[in-house]
Amino acid sequence: MMARITMVMLFVLYMINYADKTIAGYSAVPIMKEFSLTQEEWGLVGSSFFWFFAIAGILGAALSDKIGTKKMLAIMAISWTVVQFGAYAIAGLPMLVVARVLLGIGEGPFWATVVSHLNKWFPEEKRGLVYSTVNFGAFVGAVASAPLLVYLIDTYGWRFSWGFMGALSLIWFLIWLWVGKERPAQSVEESKSATTPLPKVTWSEISGVFLSLTFVLCFLVYFAQIWGTTFASVWEPAYLVQVIQLTNQEMAYSIAGTGLVAGLMTILISWGGDRLYKKHRSYRKSYVRIGGISIILGGIFFYSVTWFQSTVFVLIALCLAKGFAFSVGTAASVIVSSMMPLRTGLLVGVLSSLVTLAGIISPLVTGSIVQNAPNLATGFNNAMILNGLICLVFGILFLLFAKKKEERIDTASPLIQAS
Repeated sequence: MMARITMVMLFVLYMINYADKTIAGYSAVPIMKEFSLTQEEWGLVGSSFFWFFAIAGILGAALSDKIGTKKMLAIMAISWTVVQFGAYAIAGLPMLVVARVLLGIGEGPFWATVVSHLNKWFPEEKRGLVYSTVNFGAFVGAVASAPLLVYLIDTYGWRFSWGFMGALSLIWFLIWLWVGKERPAQSVEESKSATTPLPKVTWSEISGVFLSLTFVLCFLVYFAQIWGTTFASVWEPAYLVQVIQLTNQEMAYSIAGTGLVAGLMTILISWGGDRLYKKHRSYRKSYVRIGGISIILGGIFFYSVTWFQSTVFVLIALCLAKGFAFSVGTAASVIVSSMMPLRTGLLVGVLSSLVTLAGIISPLVTGSIVQNAPNLATGFNNAMILNGLICLVFGILFLLFAKKKEERIDTASPLIQAS
């Protein structure tokens, strides 16, 4: 029962987490108008969220292993509250950038801490579905909240809507202090390692994992996902309003509908990965196969957005692109967390921190592409093509070579060597 409560609480926190990320995108048009920002300057704002995200992610993941994941989650939630209420102090581009940098620092350790916390409550064969279910909270937070947040922005202003998100994270923080628990009486990882003392991790062991072909390929496909999710959170609202000519409310409902369908697709795809893993007990025949095919299809649908003139077909293509491409992060996290199970927080923390390079680069590149194109439609089409190519190339490499020389899975070992 407590495991389910934990999963629900983390699902809700992920809703808040991603709504915090995407609310800047929903506010893009009024903020750009208020501060007279260019497309490139708005790309700078989108990029700034990730400037220190990676460093914060690695340090925060290590800290969560030391102080406990429950405390780390509480610290992150209250930090989001402080930053989002700080919207009322923003008076120009520099302060806007500072606000997004601080929020990025506060959110940096989130996914690694969540994965580490969930691993204490759920066995290995259920983690793909559990991860994707919690990850679905990101879709709900990013898209289902869109109509409400856009309404608040249109009615009360973007600062009020940011403060509203701060209030939600404060409420979650208070409930978590009451119901949250660090681990069950005997956690899943503890039961596996009860007879084996935790070895001291040496740099040679860690570097062997980090430099393995499988880790590098997991990084590349996760990089592709973050490139796409950053585009969706920073640029998709502006694209739908300025190019597709939707109203703010039409944009909000379009993002909500397509995003929820895409989120359900990621759960179904991850469930398929779990089913294959149960059958084959092989990461290559399950998560690599499912993840590789999915992100390749996502790349094709990103590219196909440029083929259509109809609003309906554009929305369908975006929905399928996000649904397929955004599921690969779960597969990558499951694979990486298996490489050194007793150091999950560190490994997934490093992975989720490194992929934020995509979050730094993607808004800047997209802003430059759009700014320098002859018109907005051409600029955004070129950005869509780039999204598709990144997903296709990295997806093919992942499908062909990840876990190519997979060894027998020994869940009792603290270190499973990666190929």
